[in-house]
Amino acid sequence: MNKILESLITLNDLDLMIEEIKNPNYRDLGFEIDVKQKLEALEKARDEIRSKIPENILRKYDILKKRYGRGVSPIIGGVCMNCFVKLPISVVSQPHDNNKIETCPNCGIFIYWA
Repeated sequence: MNKILESLITLNDLDLMIEEIKNPNYRDLGFEIDVKQKLEALEKARDEIRSKIPENILRKYDILKKRYGRGVSPIIGGVCMNCFVKLPISVVSQPHDNNKIETCPNCGIFIYWA
């Protein structure tokens, strides 16, 4: 898998975890670990991942995240799981090994093949 794409997927997951912890309805159902410590650890990991992503891709990711609530989406069965549009045959028929950064031709979100 492309290292930048892998970093984008990890960044997206970290962003979702941070949002969940910041949610006022969040309850720690796990061990007795301070929520503030969890948040700090996640934000530190997030900063490390962001430093591995080129600035132009990071800028687009941030715009997509603001627009859709996430910046990366899987493709399952030829369908973008962000906009739920079936991708064109020309895109689906190509071999996909996640070695390049691609975007959905409909919504523009970064995509990876699940």
